[in-house]
This record gives sequence, structure tokens and C-alpha cells, in this order.
Amino acid sequence: MNTMHKICGSLLGLGLIASPAAVAQDDSLFKVGVDYWWGQTKVNEINRDDSDNPSFSLAYEHSAKYWPNVAFRYTTVDADYMAFDKSDLMFYYNLLTHDALHFDAGIAFTNYSNTKFVNDATKEQIDFDKNTWNLFAQAEIRVPNTNFDVIGSMEFSDRNDLKTTDLEAGIQYRFAFQGQRQLALKGGYRAIDIESRDFTVNAEGYGKEFIFVSGWFVGAEYQF
Repeated sequence: MNTMHKICGSLLGLGLIASPAAVAQDDSLFKVGVDYWWGQTKVNEINRDDSDNPSFSLAYEHSAKYWPNVAFRYTTVDADYMAFDKSDLMFYYNLLTHDALHFDAGIAFTNYSNTKFVNDATKEQIDFDKNTWNLFAQAEIRVPNTNFDVIGSMEFSDRNDLKTTDLEAGIQYRFAFQGQRQLALKGGYRAIDIESRDFTVNAEGYGKEFIFVSGWFVGAEYQF
């Protein structure tokens, strides 16, 4: 958690320093979000126990030329046969902004810490604490004549002996307030897949070398 606090502070400081023009024009915005995720784990293609945990996010967006927007997301999974804390620092651009579609893309730097994989055949426990960088994209598709959006995001990486995918899809409802203030209530499905040679189990009855967690989530995001 100390790491998360440091990164959150760095994120806000970086956003303010990186785009002074946007701040001067007062067209920047912040987003703060929290989700609760009911995740079911799978290890070597065998269903294991559940891991129900919150996820937190921060974002700073602006309209200054050339400077990317910046966001941070923290996710934790803690189960009997697998565990990790996933911290994502994302830099992205608004590639398409339209009444019907909003699309962002960029890169994410990810830190995996407090990790655990349990080889059920040997009972050996290993960690896979690593840093990776990923391709990142997110989109909102407006439902016409409503405050509903179809939302989705994707992170993909094949770096540092880890192949990872983090997918999220759902729907949100926006409550608009004065100015640019807005509250979005959302829900959907999220899945994280991590593959590594370290997850190989050389015994009968065990599948491919991956860990997987997926399940429904609900959450809220406040924009100001």
C-alpha cells in the first residue's frame, strides 16, 4: 500500500507539472474511481478459490498539445494458489472524441508485487515480481438519447517472461452536475490472464502454464 500511495502522489504531481498550459486554460479534469471485483481464480486450467477485492484508479486529462494524459490503477488479488498486487501507470492520448464514441490509446507501465504461484504438484511457492510495459486502450460508446455508455479497456504485454492480458467490458450511467463534474456508476466483467514458464506443472491432470482471474465488478467514478 505504501507503493500505491507514492505512485498516486507522483501521478498527480506529474499531471500538474507536465501540462501547465492546460492548467492555465482551466480545461483539465481529474477522475477518481473505485471498483469492487468478485474474481474467481483458475490455475493451470483448474478452478480454485475466489478473490473478492476493491480496485482503485486516478486519472488526469487535459487538452495541451503533445503531452499525454496520465492515469493510475491499483488492483490486488489474494487467493490460495495465486496472488499479486498490480499497479498500472498509464500514459495515453484521446485519439477520438465524438458525441457517439470516445477512444484513448497509449502505453502502461505495470509493476507486479507481493506475487505468489503455488505449484500444486510439488507444493512449491514461487514469486513473479516483475515490471512490464503494455499496450493500452479504452473506449466509451454512447447509447443514443440516454446517459448510458458501453465501456471497455484492454492491456496487453509480452515482456520480461510474462505474457499478460487485462480486459474489462461493461456499461455505465452518467449523472451530470454543474460544469464538468460528473458521477458515473458502472458494472461489468473483468479478466486478467498471466502466462509464464514458471507456472509449468509437470504432472498429469494439470493444464497450461497460466493463472487467470475473472468475474463481475461494480464501481463508481467521479470526475471534476
